[in-house]
This record gives sequence, C-alpha cells and structure tokens, in this order.
Amino acid sequence: MKETWRAEMKYTIPAAESRMLSARLSVFMDRDANGGENGYAVRSLYFDNFYNKVLREKLDGIGIRDKYRIRCYDNDFSFLRLEKKSKKYDRGHKTQCVVTKEEVLRILDGDIDWMSQDERPLVRELFLRMRLEFFRPQNVVEYDREAFTYGPGNVRITFDRNIRGCGNPRQFFQKDLPSVPALNYGLTVMEVKYDEYLPDVVNRTVLTVRKKEQAFSKYAACRLAE
Repeated sequence: MKETWRAEMKYTIPAAESRMLSARLSVFMDRDANGGENGYAVRSLYFDNFYNKVLREKLDGIGIRDKYRIRCYDNDFSFLRLEKKSKKYDRGHKTQCVVTKEEVLRILDGDIDWMSQDERPLVRELFLRMRLEFFRPQNVVEYDREAFTYGPGNVRITFDRNIRGCGNPRQFFQKDLPSVPALNYGLTVMEVKYDEYLPDVVNRTVLTVRKKEQAFSKYAACRLAE
C-alpha cells in the first residue's frame, strides 16, 4: 500500500480568533464524529532517549524525523494506540496499531522483551528503538481538541486548547493528570492537514491566519515548560 504523506500547517492563534474560525468552518465542514459539539480530550505518552533526541531534532529544525507515542481519548484507557508520526519537511505520515493497557504498563515498568517477537511491526520497531537508541517513555501531553473534516482534499482542521504536560510518564493512567500549561493563557494551536490540495472554500476561510503559520510541537512545548 502506498504511503500517504499529508500536507500539514500549524498556527498559534488567540482563543477568540479560534472560536470565530470554528464557527465559520462549522457552516460547511463536518465535526469529528467522535467528538460532538464539545470536542474531546487527547492524552499522549511520548518516547525519547537519554540524549533528548526527539526534542533536539525538533528544536534544531531537522526536516526528516520520527516520534513515537501512545494515545488515548477522553481518558478511555480501554482503547489505546501506539503511533509513529513521521515528518518530511511540511508533510506528515502516521503509522499506528492498537495496544492494551496491560502492554503499556509493562512498557512503563521496563518489561519490553516481549515486544521483540510481537506480530505488530510497529511494536517491534519501537522495541528496536528502545534497545538500540535507549528510547523510553518520557512525558505525557494532554489537550482539548475540536476537530472538523471535509471530504474534498481529505481535509482535517483541529483546534487544540489548554495544552498541558506532565513530566512523569508513570502518571499516564491517572484520571486527574497533574500537569503544567505549555502555552500562554488564551492561545490555541490550529492545524490544517490535507492530501493533494486544499479546497478553495477552506483556503479562503483560514486565509486570515496565513501569516501566523509556524513550526510547533506540543511535545517540545510541554518538555520546555517542565
């Protein structure tokens, strides 16, 4: 199967502006079926090594890089995904597979030998990174997301608010995560993703924030805020 590398643009905008754009987009875009009117909470457990390889690559502006995370939604720990997010300059690609809470707990405890023989390629790949590059669970990132989709161009626009982080990865399964804000109060991260083209109706709607496009990593922001 051919890999799909999607265009990705990020903007840091005031909360009021994000609400205005959300209202405009809701006229012709569909809300994410999993989030409803109020959106949903996203929590991710990120991996890095002793040399902060992932963090340094982001801060140094390395154009081609990977990062691994385990993700859940609305504190529902019955459904967890291991994800590999790959970046190739302004394009992104995601590989993922389902994992269980018991497996994540074993990883948090340093019990990883079972991963080497696992049937899921991504689990085996993470095992190699953990063995050869000393990757370990590093920190937890959490935020509130409002998401929209649009069929033509396979467009997805998200507004991530209240971004916060926790430097203790073992707190991943704690319902009330002790966290530190990663952005100044009132700021929202808007992401625009699409395949081959961005439809004109979407492009014209988000045109007002074009000059605010920037490289932004929620993982890096939370690490620096610790």
